[in-house]
Amino acid sequence: MEGKQYSECQIQNFEDSKVAVTEKDPIMRIKQPGDEIQEGMHGCEEKTTSDTKSWSTGFLMNMESTVAEIDCVSIGVSSNDIDLSVLHPDGSSLPIMASLSEADDEESESHTWKKLGFEPTLPICLKFEDVTYKVTVKGEKTPDANKYILHGITGLVHPGEVLALMGPSGGGKTTLLNLLSGRIKLDSGTITYNNQPYSKSLKWRIGFVLQDDVAFPHLTVKETLTYAALLRLPNTLTMQQKKERATCVISELGLERCQNTVVGGTFLRGISGGERKRVCIANEILLNPSLLLLDEPTSGLDSTTALQIVKMLRNIARSGKTVVTTIHQPSSRLFSKFDKLILLGKGSSLYFGKASDAMLYFSSMGCSPLIAMNPAEFLTDLANGNIKDKSVPSDLEDKFFPRNNSLDMKHGELSQVDVHEYLVEAYAVKEAKLGKTKLIKPLLIDAEPRMKARSSTMEWGATWWDQLSILFRRGLKERRHEYFSCIRITQVFSTAIVMGLLWWRSDASSPKGLQDQAGLLFFISVFWAFFPMFTAIFTFPQERVMLAKERSVGMYRLSAYLLARMISDLPLDLILPLVFLVIVYLMAGLKSTFTAFSLTMLTVFLSVVAAQGLGLTIGAAFMDVKKASTLASVIIMTSMLSGGFFIQKVPVFMSWVHHVSPLSKD
Repeated sequence: MEGKQYSECQIQNFEDSKVAVTEKDPIMRIKQPGDEIQEGMHGCEEKTTSDTKSWSTGFLMNMESTVAEIDCVSIGVSSNDIDLSVLHPDGSSLPIMASLSEADDEESESHTWKKLGFEPTLPICLKFEDVTYKVTVKGEKTPDANKYILHGITGLVHPGEVLALMGPSGGGKTTLLNLLSGRIKLDSGTITYNNQPYSKSLKWRIGFVLQDDVAFPHLTVKETLTYAALLRLPNTLTMQQKKERATCVISELGLERCQNTVVGGTFLRGISGGERKRVCIANEILLNPSLLLLDEPTSGLDSTTALQIVKMLRNIARSGKTVVTTIHQPSSRLFSKFDKLILLGKGSSLYFGKASDAMLYFSSMGCSPLIAMNPAEFLTDLANGNIKDKSVPSDLEDKFFPRNNSLDMKHGELSQVDVHEYLVEAYAVKEAKLGKTKLIKPLLIDAEPRMKARSSTMEWGATWWDQLSILFRRGLKERRHEYFSCIRITQVFSTAIVMGLLWWRSDASSPKGLQDQAGLLFFISVFWAFFPMFTAIFTFPQERVMLAKERSVGMYRLSAYLLARMISDLPLDLILPLVFLVIVYLMAGLKSTFTAFSLTMLTVFLSVVAAQGLGLTIGAAFMDVKKASTLASVIIMTSMLSGGFFIQKVPVFMSWVHHVSPLSKD
């Protein structure tokens, strides 16, 4: 009963305060410069807004980029602190303190992004309306068995704002982010960038940070960002300017301390998780994107590190960029850093508006926490259909409690499906009442000429030869650790020594000695056919994610990558066979002339190149290590058996195998 009275009070206060502010939707309202909002709640006044003019990019556009306002259920202002409070039904509040000095620090940090040596950012206003996406369910007999991932999602975010996509796992956050980035095509609805549909010119304006940190583990932070800058930044910049840009971004993201440390991976210790996230963000910031999309940048991080990441994103947004990020279980401090929020549940939109107004919105319909609760936790529970420890809206009680079949009779609670349907309907009614045109009215930004002009000038960040050279150097630095690992060196040296001991000073003057040396040479050919092939098989499956990521942003041409990959492997593939052959040649007492040794070395080297090429082909064809390894084993065994050492007379119908075998003695 107490919770119900509290909800009714909240509804009345919400409506009274919002009517006094504007006749438009309080949640979706776009503030115009010069507005001052005063809202009252339980006799408390809201702090005044501070208006700042964001710098533009030659479009003579003055926008309000920073409106430092806090809309919560209860707000108390003192001389030093802003008290963000989530009300408890007994009248107490759960304070969330944010000092004004901290806000000043963030404002000063945001100005440092403007001081970077970047070209002016093109402001992008992102608007999406009725976005729907579905996938075809495999295994179904009916051809039109579709599963809807997103149901009519609508939203808007301006330059200088951070939009958070929040909801439970499987709610459609990542799918929506992929649609906004243009990586996948939507089924219905519209997505516009400054009122223009997606085009190739926007590919260079959008930065996308994946949820999984994708980076080469053996490269240092500085090397990773330097190579990315050399490949991605436009040709109008010199090599030195590109390197300076990478150094500048390292400094601004606080990566100086670990810039000479390897990134690391699953089996290699490197930088920390928070530093890895910042490296991935730095990879996108290098290009100075107008729209930055991030997929759960705080996953796996502690609350303090996650807060630092979000503060950094907020500073990036304040420099004139548009930031959209998915978020999972944010802390209360982290939640307060978001400007706008979209709450998703089972692919449907449950709320869109200012993040600070989310609690007010649900309290207005009679759904508020009965215990002190983190706002993000409260919203995530609602998105999951969990109404426990929350007041039940009267409309929901009247609609479902008479229907015993819709209740969980064991616990006497509403089912999650009922709660979800009610929240979806309530938001749809709110949306229809206010009108979508009012909810998502964008600022006018005349950026079409600049967007079209940039498409032709940024086709590739480097010429084909520069790409080949950069990828060759990067390949040598990355794969030298793999080629010259302790296990690999031990394997080659131990095999060479064992072979040298078994064929110690073999004599080719006798028939048996000649046969023994033939067996030695055959084994060398087989060994250096197996070894490079299975190494090359793992190349494309292991680098597939990185290759797909870099190719998706137009980092380099595929031909330059493939040629650089093969050329960088040649010197690495030649060193170990050379050492191996020197050991075996001297211990086995083979023909000690320079010509004989050179011809033997040339034969082994050609065998290595052929095996490597075949391994790359098999790996690229299957992109699955198990399937590729199986096929490679069959090919090697067939070639070895048909090489002429084990069998001399081959049946006529199988004679073709003898001619295609790379191990044939002919």
